[in-house]
Amino acid sequence: CRPPAAFPRRSAPAARAPRVPATCAASGSGGSPDAGAGKVAVASKLKVGGYFALWYAFNVVFNLLNKGLLNVWCRPWTISTVQLGFGATYCAMLWVLGLRRRPNVSWKLLKAMFLPSLGHAVGNVASCVSFSAVAISFSHIVKSAEPAVGAVFSALLLGEVYHPMVYLSLLPIIGGVALCSATELTFNWFGFATAMSSNFAFAGRNVFSKMTMGDFKNDATFTPQNSYGLISIIAFLMQLPFCLLFDGIPSLLPTSAAAIAAAVPAQTIFMYLMASSLLYHLYNETSYLCLNNVSPVSFSIGNTIKRICIIFASIIFFKTTILPLNALGCAIAIFGTGMYAYTKNKYAPAKPKEAFPAPRM
Repeated sequence: CRPPAAFPRRSAPAARAPRVPATCAASGSGGSPDAGAGKVAVASKLKVGGYFALWYAFNVVFNLLNKGLLNVWCRPWTISTVQLGFGATYCAMLWVLGLRRRPNVSWKLLKAMFLPSLGHAVGNVASCVSFSAVAISFSHIVKSAEPAVGAVFSALLLGEVYHPMVYLSLLPIIGGVALCSATELTFNWFGFATAMSSNFAFAGRNVFSKMTMGDFKNDATFTPQNSYGLISIIAFLMQLPFCLLFDGIPSLLPTSAAAIAAAVPAQTIFMYLMASSLLYHLYNETSYLCLNNVSPVSFSIGNTIKRICIIFASIIFFKTTILPLNALGCAIAIFGTGMYAYTKNKYAPAKPKEAFPAPRM
């Protein structure tokens, strides 16, 4: 018989690979998916935040520069028309040079854009006329009532009836504007009426765009930027004859007594006019970039904050005297605007994206 086998030999342990810290392994393989997603989210937030910062900056500086120009050279029809013409020329040049995809223009599209363009033209010139007549802070407080006008137009023309809480949120807007108007030191009916007219015009533009432009929302070339460009061109052509009727071809000499006494040169007025026109177009372009990257309610809240920035900046820059009740009315109206955006988002049913989501001016 065989002798008993010796104790079995243990095989030599396999060589182990050296341990690599988890952080090093992760970094060597390009990072975890969660970390990559986090970086993308942060980059997206920074991009959107940059859009909003540019929108606010362009808008605030535009309003201050525009009011300063009107104080020296009170030609609101000409200023408004030049601003529209500047934007129209800018967009047309981008299409001609191939820097932006051209829209598919047809007679059907032009007919559909007629009413929205008319609302845009009337709203733009009415705003400019109001800025020339009263303090810019007061004009913007009155313009904060646009949601109330829009709700009425939507109910009458589109049959869109909102939740009762949405309509209740309009009461602070109406009450705040009324209180602010009653205590405004620079109040006059002309300035109030033109500011309110701009609300009707811009609300009508938004409602008419839903009514007439829905057939083009699937057109890949009909982007918001191209929509704005086409509306700027049509609005400019609509407004130009009335500008020539009311202002003719005015000289660039100052019109106010203070500016005449200070001998403000024509070159300065021309530079102010070109700068305000550029800023007008830039803040509208960036507003579309903001609108394309956030929800409508976030944009509405951002628009409310923007209006607050304009009001406070104009009060400080032009040293506007504000009474306590006037400030209270302003706060109530702005609060109501924010509540309207919140309640409309909370209670309104989900709806398809509108064809021309025009930001508020």
